[in-house]
Amino acid sequence: MSKWMNINGRRVVFEEGETVLEVATKAGIYIPTLCARPDLPSFGACRLCIIDVEGARTYPNSCTLPAREGMVVRTATPDLQAVRRNVFQLILAEHPSYCIICKEHDECEKVRHGEYKAGRVIGCFTCSNKEICEIREISEYLRIKEIRYPMLYKNLPLERDDPFLVRDYNLCILCARCIRACQDVLGYSAIDLTKRGHDTKVGTISEVSHLESGCVFCGHCIDVCPTGALIARGSTWFGKPDKSVTTTCNLCSHGCQMVIDVKWDKVVNVHPPYELSARREYCVKGRFCIPALVNGRDRLKYPTIKRKLIKEEQHPVSWDEAISYTAEKLKSFKPEEIGIIIAPSLTDESVFILSKFAQKVSTNSIVYDEEGIMSLQSQGVKAYVTTFNSKIFSKLEGLEFLVLQDIYESITSESAEVVLPTTVFTEEDGTKSGEEYMRYSINKAVEPPGEALPSWAIFCRIAQSMELEGFSYNSIEELKDEIMNSEPLDIPKISKQNLEYMGIPLTEKVEEFRLYITTKRAINQSEGKGEVDVQI
Repeated sequence: MSKWMNINGRRVVFEEGETVLEVATKAGIYIPTLCARPDLPSFGACRLCIIDVEGARTYPNSCTLPAREGMVVRTATPDLQAVRRNVFQLILAEHPSYCIICKEHDECEKVRHGEYKAGRVIGCFTCSNKEICEIREISEYLRIKEIRYPMLYKNLPLERDDPFLVRDYNLCILCARCIRACQDVLGYSAIDLTKRGHDTKVGTISEVSHLESGCVFCGHCIDVCPTGALIARGSTWFGKPDKSVTTTCNLCSHGCQMVIDVKWDKVVNVHPPYELSARREYCVKGRFCIPALVNGRDRLKYPTIKRKLIKEEQHPVSWDEAISYTAEKLKSFKPEEIGIIIAPSLTDESVFILSKFAQKVSTNSIVYDEEGIMSLQSQGVKAYVTTFNSKIFSKLEGLEFLVLQDIYESITSESAEVVLPTTVFTEEDGTKSGEEYMRYSINKAVEPPGEALPSWAIFCRIAQSMELEGFSYNSIEELKDEIMNSEPLDIPKISKQNLEYMGIPLTEKVEEFRLYITTKRAINQSEGKGEVDVQI
C-alpha cells in the first residue's frame, strides 16, 4: 500500500522500504550525491545527500534514511547548501580541481573543444572523463568558486600494469562505489579499501596485480566510478560520443544488453546500460574486446575470387561477379555434394536464410563445427559454403569448391575460391536467440567497412542468382516477420568461455585479451591448476 510524505512542500507518494533519496529521485527532486546509485547498496560516504527533516536534530543522509509516512523534508535550504558546500570543498581539496575554481573557467570551456591528452590528470581539461564527471555537475549545482582548504595532491603512481584498465587514484574520492559493485553486487573480492587516514585508497589485497587478485575485468568498477579514477585503456580520449546505440552482445549466448558508443562512425566504447551497470556480470570479452575486434584495419572490404595471373591468389571483383560466379559453380554440383556450415554467432535472420538456402541446394544436414565438417567429407561432399574459419579446410580431401564468408583474411581464405566480406553484429540490424529461447534485438551502430554485407543479404542474392524461390525480401522487417511465423531455430548455444568470433580467435585481434589469457594461464599453472579454463 502506498504512503505519502512531504518534500519541499510537495505531497509525494512512496512504497514501504524506499529511502528518502529514492523517493525524491522518483519525484524528480534533485538531491546531490557522489556515492549513491540505484544499483548499489546504500553507503552514506560522501555526505552530500544530507536533508533537513522536520523534528530531527541533525542532517541525516537521504540515501540511508528510510522514508516514513508523514515525514516532512526539505532538500535545499540555505543552511543545508552551506553545509554541502563545505563538505564538497573538503572533497575537492584532495581532487585535482583547479579547473573548477579557475576564474577563466567559462572562457576556457568555450575554447577547449575536448580533453587534452596527457599522462596525468592535473585538471578537467586533461581528464578523459570530463564530459561525464559527476564532480563537475555538482560543482555547478553548488556554484563552487573557491576552495577554503589547503589542496593536497596525493601523488599516487598511475597504475597501468594490467590490461584493459588504467587507474589514477589521485582522482578517487573514496565513494567505494567500485568496491560495492565488486563485492556486494557481483560477489567478488578483487578490491577493497586499504591503508588508513589520509593514505586510504582503493587497492587489492597485498597490493598484487588485478590479474592476481581474482579480478575478472567485468568493467563495472569503471561504470560506477563518478570521476576519472578508473578508465578503459582502449576507450579513452574520444570525448563525448556522436551517438550511443543499445544492442545485444553476440560473442556468446547470454544475451547481455550493451550500449555501443560511436565516434567518427567507429565503435569506441562498449558498456552496460546505466540501470544495469552493477546488476549483471559482464564478461571481459564483451566489455573490452569489441572495439578492437570490429575496427581492425585489415577487415575484409570487397568480394574476391581466386585467379591465377602471376600466381594464384584472391583478386577483388564486384558483388555481381562474385554472386554470379558462386551461383554458377554451386549449380554444377549435385545436392549431395554440397555442404553448408553455419557460424552459431550469426543473427537469426542470417541463420534462417542459410538454413532455407541449404534446404534448396543440399541434401546434407547443416553443420556448426569442425566435427560436422569431417562428417560432410566422409559423405562425399565436394563443395562447401562456410560462414566461419577453420584450419580443417586446408586438410580436406576431395575439396573442389569453397565459398567463405568472413570478416578477416585467414588460413581458410587461402583455401577458398570465393571470399565474401560480411558484417559483424555491430554493423547490422536483426535478432539473436539466446539462452532459454529468449530472442534479443541486434541494432546497427556503425556502417560496415567497404562493401561488406550481412550474411542473410549475401545468400539471398546468391539464391536469386540460382533462380531459387522464396528469397526476395524488401526489408529486414519482412524477414523478421517470416521468422516469427516459422519453427524455432535450432542454433547451438555459444559458451561464455568461447574465445572466438566466427572462427576468429579473439587473442589474435585484441592484444590486451591475449595478455589476459596468457597471464591467467601462467597463474593457473603456477598454482598447480594445470589446464583449468581461464575464467571469462
